[in-house]
Amino acid sequence: MKWIFQIAVILMIPFTLSSKQLECLCRCNDPCYIPDGEPDLFRRCDQIYSGHVELLYWTASESALDYALKMRADAWGPTPSFAQGRFENATYGMDLGFRLGFLYFRAPHYWEMRWQYTRMTNRGTDHSSKPSGAQQFLTGTWPQIMNQPLAAVKSSIHLNYNVFDWLVDRVFFPNPHLRLRVLGGSCVVWMDQDWKVRYSDSTPNTTTIRNRWHFVGAGLKSGSIFDWYWTGDLYMTAAGSFGVLVGSYSNHAKQTTSFQPTINDNPNVPLRNLSYHDTRAAVTLQMLLGPSYQKNFTKNRVEMFAGFEVTTWYNLHEVYRSTAGAPQEAKETWINSSILALYGLTTRVTVDF
Repeated sequence: MKWIFQIAVILMIPFTLSSKQLECLCRCNDPCYIPDGEPDLFRRCDQIYSGHVELLYWTASESALDYALKMRADAWGPTPSFAQGRFENATYGMDLGFRLGFLYFRAPHYWEMRWQYTRMTNRGTDHSSKPSGAQQFLTGTWPQIMNQPLAAVKSSIHLNYNVFDWLVDRVFFPNPHLRLRVLGGSCVVWMDQDWKVRYSDSTPNTTTIRNRWHFVGAGLKSGSIFDWYWTGDLYMTAAGSFGVLVGSYSNHAKQTTSFQPTINDNPNVPLRNLSYHDTRAAVTLQMLLGPSYQKNFTKNRVEMFAGFEVTTWYNLHEVYRSTAGAPQEAKETWINSSILALYGLTTRVTVDF
């Protein structure tokens, strides 16, 4: 008898609900259903093609780029001592880059395909000169070679950065005011860094050290993006991603000099010339946060964003040094490594069609 009672209750439900409740019951599984009074902020049931252009005003940051020590107090005497003074480091300035993207949103299934390319070139130049004190010196953190004290040092550095992403997003709408994208896909990167240091003495003799590394790799990336409606046409936009790539890595260090310590030394031959190659994994993290203006029109939707973005790379930046010795003697390898970070202002304009 119990099952007869349950069937009777189910059959009576339609007669006990209001018309609005019946409509909600019938359409609650419809992904395009929007309750009365709620705006469609994201055009979530329209098939959309989107293009976006981003202007990047970024700098790059690394450690392990020291090239000299500038003394701030007199030397303790002629006896050999350890490092004294303030480290002089290579630094990057702020530079412009761009990111171009194309998206396809497949409504009402809430899948999105995304292609984007990021291009950035960063440069930096630094100079250091001998302190004014007679017993204060400018000393190199690379071998100076020359037998006279340094008069000046110049450092120049250049980073070439390229990333291409092919990602698939699953789009969720937890409530009418929030859009959440969970993304994953492939990532290809090619980047290289070229760093030059030039020491000069009062003769003037010079020695130049050049350190270059290059990485080309591919891998997988995953992350999420959310847009949270605030008021009017203002939103808060945030994104984060994590990627692991594997690729080819190379590093080359070379040092030349115009100074000839003995008659048997040839200034036309580098006194440092080493190269290193391997296949390695690199890890990247990316975060972005800032306000955005988003507006729906009859046939289009426009987004404008400005915020802070930071991207870090691990297991790429390395500086190779070694001990010195006669040609037939062993040279111990010293490796300085660091995180590579790119960060700054990101602005974006997106148009949906």
